[in-house]
Amino acid sequence: MVRTVFWVWYAIGALLLIFFSVPQGLQFSNGLFLVFYAVYAAELTVKGFERPFVADQSVISSQQLRPLRLLVPAVLIWTGGMAVEWFGVHTGHLFGSYGYSDILGPLIYGVPATLGFAWIAVVCNAVLLCRDFGQSGWRLMLLRAVQVGFWTVLLDLVLDPVAHARGFWTWGDGGGFYGVPVSNFIGWLIAGSLLSLFIPAVRLTGRAVRRGTRLYQAVIIMFGLVGLREGLPLCMIIAGIGAVLAEGSLRYARSGQIPKL
Repeated sequence: MVRTVFWVWYAIGALLLIFFSVPQGLQFSNGLFLVFYAVYAAELTVKGFERPFVADQSVISSQQLRPLRLLVPAVLIWTGGMAVEWFGVHTGHLFGSYGYSDILGPLIYGVPATLGFAWIAVVCNAVLLCRDFGQSGWRLMLLRAVQVGFWTVLLDLVLDPVAHARGFWTWGDGGGFYGVPVSNFIGWLIAGSLLSLFIPAVRLTGRAVRRGTRLYQAVIIMFGLVGLREGLPLCMIIAGIGAVLAEGSLRYARSGQIPKL
């Protein structure tokens, strides 16, 4: 059900954003997209848990993890994401000087409530692209944090200039990459890496990795095409590179590094 709702919403939204425009009365759909993206990415992550690693190397079954497997991490990521956004908006540090419009939904102390869901979506989706390279426990957590930072920044190199061009938020200083300061991408690297630590150190099934890869590719390509329409050709090039790298990561996973389910 969640999968169907997301892809239908994605298809309609992509059609409007790339070829037409979102009617004024439907601007709320931008924020809902972030919510649906978060719910779908989180569901893929939960269903993709094969087995977690714990300090004594014992294995907890997927059935034992079923209750509240990602609810607490999701709440923590939402809270942490909103906190870093509040800090960024009100201090101008970490991401740079910027401010939000109300296009993405109601503001909570200057930050759209849907931004917390955006962080859930981005972090969970990036986790689905990460490889464990035979590591477990805290080593896996740290290795995955580095990879999450990479995948989130790659996505943001496409997403942020497009969102800026569409008026979702505005930057005060200008310069940088299509008006987005370099500090913003450094902030995404730090925030994405740290927020990923809330998700348990687990191995992922092949099915989850495959679907997570397709989700990431679909989102980054959509924003790349919107960027092309907005006169941001480098965003489309980066989106293409991101899609290819995600495909390469998937093929590596299929080579036997993770279980094929």
